[in-house]
Amino acid sequence: MRRVIARPLQEAAFEGFGTVIDATGRAPEAINEGTTQRYADLAALDVRGGERDPVIGIYVSRARAFPLRLAKLERHRQAAQAFLPLGGHRFVIVVAEGGELPRWDTLQAFITAPGQGVSLRRGCWHHGLVALGDGDRFAVIEGGDYRRDTEEVAAPGVIELAAP
Repeated sequence: MRRVIARPLQEAAFEGFGTVIDATGRAPEAINEGTTQRYADLAALDVRGGERDPVIGIYVSRARAFPLRLAKLERHRQAAQAFLPLGGHRFVIVVAEGGELPRWDTLQAFITAPGQGVSLRRGCWHHGLVALGDGDRFAVIEGGDYRRDTEEVAAPGVIELAAP
């Protein structure tokens, strides 16, 4: 059995899989008569693909139990996918390198800081959303053909994600 441990999400460690969406350390622009701080251009989203325009949805998740068996990975070839928590909660993102199939030996897990989001690159192998709290809500930006654009591959053996 292989055990994966989630480590803190940092831009340099995640750059091969996508972009960390986080305003920490960035200078805002004051807008709306100074009542709003705008943190612009935190991530480019490659979500234009397929026959439909990109969409924004809200996912409401149940907390996962740990250790969590990682039974499969998925990817979306036509469009990237971005997850933005709608609150200060953290979540775990599990990713792997690969081409036509995931490279299971490169499997990594990251735990976000409160309020951090991620944009997964087009074609990035990843596990489904790993929420830590019941009712955690996420804004998700993805290609309009999400259902048709989802490929899944079963794990080659038992892989467990340790508790973060």
